[in-house]
Amino acid sequence: MNTLSRLLGTSTLIGSLLWLSACTVLPESDPVTVFEFPAPTMQAAGSSERIDVSLRINTPLTGFALAGPRILVNPDGYELKTYKGARWTDPSPVLLREYIAQSFNQHGVIANVSTDEHGLHADVHLSSNLRRFQVVYAEGAEVVIELDARLVEAGSLRVLAHHTFISRQPLEDEQLPGVVTAYGQASEALTAELLPWTLQALRDRIISQR
Repeated sequence: MNTLSRLLGTSTLIGSLLWLSACTVLPESDPVTVFEFPAPTMQAAGSSERIDVSLRINTPLTGFALAGPRILVNPDGYELKTYKGARWTDPSPVLLREYIAQSFNQHGVIANVSTDEHGLHADVHLSSNLRRFQVVYAEGAEVVIELDARLVEAGSLRVLAHHTFISRQPLEDEQLPGVVTAYGQASEALTAELLPWTLQALRDRIISQR
């Protein structure tokens, strides 16, 4: 065996040992349970007046911590943690956007409801900042959703209305399935306030244009 062959053999052996070492040293990924967000159950408006306006629900803007799919918990003070081994199917702002859009569509009064994912033209945009979307342990465990919402006229960029909505839902069950249920209830309560506020602002817009 010549010198080159010995060197190649030694390099291959060292590479194999290093590869085996890496395989045994690197930890295995922890299993993750993925939770679907509860679906909205908004009641149809029936014979209510139909508003001939196209509305686009934009994905809420938020900070780094809330921008991902992890389920957040605020155990005390200003500290934020996540539920280990659990996450949502999508980032939190996307979940809330879809929940609101589906609720508005189920209600049926607004003629055309879309989201920024579709990129369609709309007369009015519902833009927002998601301030809180987490479980809070302050005075009892509860889900807190805080949304700073603005209705903006697409052409003029005029702000038609602005309001901060805060929804709180106490946890009846602090296990993850109970937490997911509470998120759905908190979102339902928030949308129940957001929808009539939106409808009133759209009606006021129509009146001002006459």
